[in-house]
Amino acid sequence: MRMDMPFKTVRAMIATTMVSISLIMSGCSENNSAPDTKYIKDFHQSYFSKTVNPIKGDDLSLYVDYSTCITLGQHSSFFQSLEPSLVNATKHYYSIKGPNIQEETNIDIYRELRNIVEVNYADLEKAANLIAAGNSEAVFLTDGEYYQKDIAYGGINDPYMADALKTWLRKGHDIYILAEPYVEKHKGIDYNKKRFYFIFTDNRLEGNIYDRICQTVKLENFPDVEMFHLSADHPTIMAEGKSLNVNETLSASVTPCGNYEIQDWPVDWNAIESVVMGGLDPNTGETLPNGECVIGGLKVDRNSYGGFRISDIEVNVYDINSDYFNYYYVQDTPTEEASGEEHIEATTISQLAHSPNSFIYDKEEFDKHGVVNLYFDVNMWNPSFLTGSPFNYTKIDICVSNCQNVFDNYASMFNFDAIGNPGNLNVSVTESVKQCLFDPEIQKMMNSAVLYSIYIKSNKY
Repeated sequence: MRMDMPFKTVRAMIATTMVSISLIMSGCSENNSAPDTKYIKDFHQSYFSKTVNPIKGDDLSLYVDYSTCITLGQHSSFFQSLEPSLVNATKHYYSIKGPNIQEETNIDIYRELRNIVEVNYADLEKAANLIAAGNSEAVFLTDGEYYQKDIAYGGINDPYMADALKTWLRKGHDIYILAEPYVEKHKGIDYNKKRFYFIFTDNRLEGNIYDRICQTVKLENFPDVEMFHLSADHPTIMAEGKSLNVNETLSASVTPCGNYEIQDWPVDWNAIESVVMGGLDPNTGETLPNGECVIGGLKVDRNSYGGFRISDIEVNVYDINSDYFNYYYVQDTPTEEASGEEHIEATTISQLAHSPNSFIYDKEEFDKHGVVNLYFDVNMWNPSFLTGSPFNYTKIDICVSNCQNVFDNYASMFNFDAIGNPGNLNVSVTESVKQCLFDPEIQKMMNSAVLYSIYIKSNKY
């Protein structure tokens, strides 16, 4: 052992060795499981809770493109309806005047928004990148027209915002895009354009700017305004109550913990197999193919990602008896100097092994209504994951497994007439969103998201 090793590391190594010895010895005795669930929350936070990039609350930055679209905005009832929320929430106001982006201080924001004077060639790419690199909410008001005079047609299909959108989504945050149509006259010709409101936020943030807008503006009163939500993380889920519905036969006590819950089943497995797995159809009296529903009521918003629709999920089941026992023992072992007030941190966890043929979900119900109902896999039932005594600890992850591309259904909301190019569309915003959505890292995030986790304590099998 290295003599210069930190004391905390030495303690952790000793503790891990003690746990290993204890586990070996426990194999020769009847008891090899933790006695209760008191450290499940800590266990989850230590090993399975994703690192969330923090986002500041109550620190909104407003980026304003000094263009005709904002000048005309003061005559728009929709723009006017959003102004109070934006003015009230803004802590930093940035003007985008051509290539110059700067924070304006000591100004009346409401008055400033009502007196926009156009400055050509706004550097929208730079503005978007500044927002994405930050860690606070931002709203970006622009016509989306990143016109570059040294490029043919001004770059009307340049996905200039794609990198900024990717950067923000990779942090696990959300982007809401509101597109308001309006007509802009240029050299005597009317062009159908869009006024975009890019809202960079995180919908888990309490009092976020999107929620504040929705609370103060009735979006349904503006049917011409379209909304699009971009996300690659934390799909929206809902339960009928604070927790899921558990079969009454299990007499379970449930502790909801946000995106996961802890269930304690006090009944024995004979009753579970007889009543739940052997459940009867109340109408016909015949045995149900998969018995009664074990856990249900998880509603998934399959359109949470925007351009991709969640088309399928998978249920992953793990035996966590030894890992939780290991963690429990280490946490419950007091350090000498703290006399029980501090705990040595567990440093490792084994690679969790899948436990197939244990739980399945009702695919037909999910496909129709986006509801996840779990059943025992009666036909292929394999209880080999129930290795504990006197208790068993099981982890169930309900995960996204596949997404369907539906972006074409929304692409038109981002297109607008190219100023100076009659008959041509500017698709730069469309391509920015598309390139973001088809980024391999973004797709990997979407296809590997854990929707909800369930920890179950049950009796010896």
